[in-house]
Formats: sequence, structure tokens, C-alpha cells
Amino acid sequence: MTALPEFSIAGKTAVITGASQGLGRGIAQVFAEAGVDLCIAARSLDKLTQAAADLRRHGHKCIPVQADITNAADVERLAATAIMELGHVDILINNAGIGVFKPLVPLPGFNPPTARDLPNFFAPTSEEEWFRVLNTNLTGAFLCMRALGPHMLARKQGRVINISSANAAKAGRYRFSYDASKAALSMLTRSMAVEWARYNINVTAIGSGYVETELLAENMADPRLKEKLLSEIPMRRLGTEREVGLLAAYLAAPASAWLTGQTVFLDGGILA
Repeated sequence: MTALPEFSIAGKTAVITGASQGLGRGIAQVFAEAGVDLCIAARSLDKLTQAAADLRRHGHKCIPVQADITNAADVERLAATAIMELGHVDILINNAGIGVFKPLVPLPGFNPPTARDLPNFFAPTSEEEWFRVLNTNLTGAFLCMRALGPHMLARKQGRVINISSANAAKAGRYRFSYDASKAALSMLTRSMAVEWARYNINVTAIGSGYVETELLAENMADPRLKEKLLSEIPMRRLGTEREVGLLAAYLAAPASAWLTGQTVFLDGGILA
């Protein structure tokens, strides 16, 4: 008999977006180890195919679906494929996200903190840059919930976990579009939690702080930037993809059945 069965997600099924690398890949790894059958999605087919092959080594299904979650037709195809291949979907994890890090408009006398900043750092933020962030971080989650919502509602059960950010509650410099998108995602989480609560569907979010991923590797290789970054974290270290995955596993498990509508911040104390 499994100790504390309320924490088990073995035998469940999950759709995870943005799962070819980074946080999505880390969450998928934890879920595969926990006995979950997966349908993973991303835009990069090569990375996605490799991730699926690695995840299958744990002895469970892992279906890769190349999809752009800002495209409604792609999302509908993803949902249909997941239901067909897995039989049903218990858990949806909206992880896919991007950021454009630059000021709204050029700041007089300001020089970029690093040489690797965007080439157009000194140009006003364009409509394309603004909508690219919002469409991925917010509209993508909306499309995925719209596509799989009827399936969960018909079954009167489900878990939706949105990957938000500590920046949903704490603004950062030169990331206003990212901050706005993640704050909106946390509010979308609350709204859908209320709307779907009576149907036994829990909707939560993880407000992640700085996590050790490929995106931060270059910054951490620069001693000055590393010190600046770590100085913002009371625990003086980055989080790990696995720690985010373990929290997602808890939010997907029976143990969290009375938890909904919340953004759970996992940030090493940044918001404390």
C-alpha cells in the first residue's frame, strides 16, 4: 500500500505545454516518475521528440504534439489528440511562456545592464512585442482551458495548473509586458477557479521565482549578474525545475482537493 495515497498522482493523465525544455520539461519529468501518462506540447519538434523519448523510459505513455499555443486550431488539435491517445485528460498544465525584457520607451541616460540585451533595447516597445508576450503567456492558457474545459466539465473532475510568476505580485524593471501577462494569468486562475468549482475542477497557479534553467545560465555565468540576482533572493540560491515539478505534483494530487483559486509562490522568499 502506498504511504499517504492522497499525495499520489499515479495513473493520472496530463497535458503539459512548453514541455520540450525548462520548467515544462522539469514538471514532465516529475510527473513521468510519478506514474502519469503524458501529452506534451511545444513548437520545437526536435526537442519535443527527444523529451518524449526520454520521458517514456519511466514506463508510461508520452505523446508529443507540435503546437503553437497561440494558435486556436493548434490548441484544438492538441486537446483532441490528448483525449484520443490518453483516453481522457485529468490535468492541464499551462506552462508555455516567453518574455521581452526592455523598457516601454527608451530611458534617458540608461545603458543596458548586459551586452546580451535585445538589439532593439533602445527602441520603444512595439505592438508586436507586446502582443507576442500576452498571446503566449495569457491567451495561450485561455485557449487551452477553452479547448479542454468541456471535457473536464463533462467528467466533473480535473486540475488546471497555470505557471505564473513571482512577477505577478512584484514588478521588475524592464519586464512590464511579462509582469502584466503573469498578473493577468493569476487573475484568470482565480476567475476560472470560481467558475468551475462546483464541477470539481481545481484551478491553481504556481508563482515561480528565479529557477535554474537554460534562460538564466548566461546570467549566472557572469559573477556580477549572479551576485545581483542572488541578492534579491533571501535564500541566496535559485530554485530548481524539480522543485517546481514537485509543487505541481502536489497541486495535481488528491491532497490539494480543497485548494483552488490560489497562486502558490515558490520563490526562495522574494515576496516575503
